Amino acid sequence: MMAQNRPKLKIIYRSKSHAPFWVVADKAGIWEKNSLAVDTSPLLAREKAVAALQKGHVDLISGNHHNLYVRKAKNGEDFVHLAQAANNWIDNRMVVAGEIKSVQELRGKKVAVEKITGHAGLNVWLFLRQEGLDTDKGDVELVSRSGSPEERWKGVLKGEFAATFVGTPHDRRAARAGARVLRVRPMPMIRGVTLTTTMSFVKSNEEKIRRLIRGLVDAVHFFRTQKEETLKILKGHVAPMLNLQDDEEIKALYDEWDQSLERKPYPSPQAIANVFQLALRRDPEIADFSPLAMWDTHYVRELDDSGYIDQLYR
Repeated sequence: MMAQNRPKLKIIYRSKSHAPFWVVADKAGIWEKNSLAVDTSPLLAREKAVAALQKGHVDLISGNHHNLYVRKAKNGEDFVHLAQAANNWIDNRMVVAGEIKSVQELRGKKVAVEKITGHAGLNVWLFLRQEGLDTDKGDVELVSRSGSPEERWKGVLKGEFAATFVGTPHDRRAARAGARVLRVRPMPMIRGVTLTTTMSFVKSNEEKIRRLIRGLVDAVHFFRTQKEETLKILKGHVAPMLNLQDDEEIKALYDEWDQSLERKPYPSPQAIANVFQLALRRDPEIADFSPLAMWDTHYVRELDDSGYIDQLYR
């Protein structure tokens, strides 16, 4: 099918961290294979993205993980999550100062995050609470430090904070600069590529949604089984966007995605439960709302039941 004749979808992602998936899918010809023309536009602010979705200026958002629960719970807005590419928190490298050798040794100390009320900061808050360090009880202090992860881990090296949490490539860069980097458990979390839209759009565009879900599955399969081709795409198109400095950092990025991507893009129950805790942190009054009401995975289930996904990996 010629490009101009393929059904079109406009999908926006607000963070460059989503780029590896969407760029690889595009450059690998995944959308053409599924008779779609997908336009992805990165870096649109989250608030603008939601407004654009509601106005019909875009069709889907890659993301918006925890901030729509309150709008659905309070206002009945018809947002829906359709599929989830990964279910784990990946900023789970703890850059520490001094002789700290465990999470428990952060008690009574300061931990730097980008924004305490943002997704990344809330992830750290929840992780520490699950580890028995409750900021509300004064067990540990979260300090907001806007800017790049590099600024935060350099702050650790200067003694401004006891720790900060980073992902790749900043774990390697911090280690090369002399920091101790401890890998902590990969907390289940809804993050990254989450297909988010409205039920009104879904009901009017079911065939497009089916093709998109199949394309998501195909892109994951390509990423996980075509390593050399994927590395070429990452090096040529993604590395400049993410300021990756060498082949080692590109390979580390690939490995992180390869280990995280779900063959079958269902959200995990633990990841949903955890992301809902982030929503409750901001809006505790919606505690009686079921987070499952935000999810409709029956298009994934439909494809799964057909045997398509299992057949890809045989």
